[in-house]
Amino acid sequence: MDVLVTFLKDVLHLSSAPAGTDTGVGTQQQSAGDSDLPLWQPEIPLSKEPSQSWVTMTELVLPSHCDGRGFCLGGTVLSWIDISAGIAAKKHGVYPAVTRSVDAVHFLGPITTQNIVIIQASVNRAWKTSMEVGVRVMTEDLLSTNRRYCCHAYLTFVALSQPPLMTLKPSLPQVPSQQTPQQQPSQDVAASRAVLFNSPAARRYSFSLPSAKSGSKKNEGLNQQSIQLPAIEPVTPIEMERYIMAQSRRESRLQQSKEAKEEQDQLLSDVRDQMRRWNVGQINSSKLKLPPSEEDRTPRIAMQATFAESAQLVLPQHANSLSITFGGQVMKWMENVAAVSASRFARVSIVTASIDSLQFHRKTMIGDCLTMRSVVTRVFRSSMEVYVFVDSENLVNGKQTFTNEAFFSMVALQPSPSIQPMKSRLPCLVPGSELEQALSDAGERRRVKRLEQRRELAERETRFLVHSPSIERTNAMEYTDQRN
Repeated sequence: MDVLVTFLKDVLHLSSAPAGTDTGVGTQQQSAGDSDLPLWQPEIPLSKEPSQSWVTMTELVLPSHCDGRGFCLGGTVLSWIDISAGIAAKKHGVYPAVTRSVDAVHFLGPITTQNIVIIQASVNRAWKTSMEVGVRVMTEDLLSTNRRYCCHAYLTFVALSQPPLMTLKPSLPQVPSQQTPQQQPSQDVAASRAVLFNSPAARRYSFSLPSAKSGSKKNEGLNQQSIQLPAIEPVTPIEMERYIMAQSRRESRLQQSKEAKEEQDQLLSDVRDQMRRWNVGQINSSKLKLPPSEEDRTPRIAMQATFAESAQLVLPQHANSLSITFGGQVMKWMENVAAVSASRFARVSIVTASIDSLQFHRKTMIGDCLTMRSVVTRVFRSSMEVYVFVDSENLVNGKQTFTNEAFFSMVALQPSPSIQPMKSRLPCLVPGSELEQALSDAGERRRVKRLEQRRELAERETRFLVHSPSIERTNAMEYTDQRN
């Protein structure tokens, strides 16, 4: 016990020693340490081919991935898409990368427990610190081996600089007779400091132990090294097409109408403030129980009565090696709460048809509490639009921030075992305020854009099927790009 106490005292003493202080380690070891290089020094090539980032994931659809009718949840597929895209981004860029945005994803067919899901991803184009990853999802029937196209997605990843790991090189050989008894404990303490510096906890809380060379300009430059991702060198014609289309999609994202965006952002900001004041316990209030329509006796449901809320704690299995929450995991939680709102409105089985493009405005970390809130904003014949947003709370300091938002399109199904949309009309959605009415009115414009994207996607997939895949390499991904 006394030895342990002495060791801990040495660690605290050494960690609090000012820069340049002699800690008892031999002068030979200090001189050798002057030439230490960081353990994490990636060699970044100037360019790479898309084939170097190809990733294929094969997932067996289990009952835990599906709803009560055996249909795979859209959030589960989005999570798989994000993981495969993250691997491709890491293979290309070497640097750690996080999901910045996801373009609209349209599911063109259901996935069941009788299917295998094949996810293929590769980097289409890279810029200085960001890259676009294209992902294609196919399903394979377990009995007939027939393959069917399901969906594809475009994700933007941003590379992050990672501080170099602290290294501890062994001291130069010393004659045993010349080694003093105080040198060996000092070497053990230095080794322990290196382990603590490189621990996950140190990286999670930006914790670092003082170093004798902490003021060195050489180390400071290494910690603040700039990022330059390798460029993409397309080889095949289809890789060149993806390369060109990636730039056009990027310009389309950046050139959106600023005035319209600001107007939409202000509307959604007001909606979020209102929804934060709502409570799930209020949805059964007598004020929200509306009588049927007098004309055709169609049931009427107040928009607030579809409100749903869910809180999730970010655990280590939900985050990457930098303790940042997976974007796919957040989308999965968002889809779950959107399904709750849609089910409260329709009271029938529902499936996810699409998710509009979303951006992650703030990162969330392990230990944060994420609160997802959703509400049905627009109803059509057999489909519903659901708005979902996410707030993050740091449970240590109590700081709350808005992280991201998205619109989900849900389809109501006929009774089991049919997978066809409902033939009868859904109930009537009744906004309860001018703000809710404005949000519902904007849903028609979003639906027109959504259907246009879905139609272009189906046409491109049809054209691809009639072309010979001989222009692709044997292991190349077989998907065509969708124009924004």
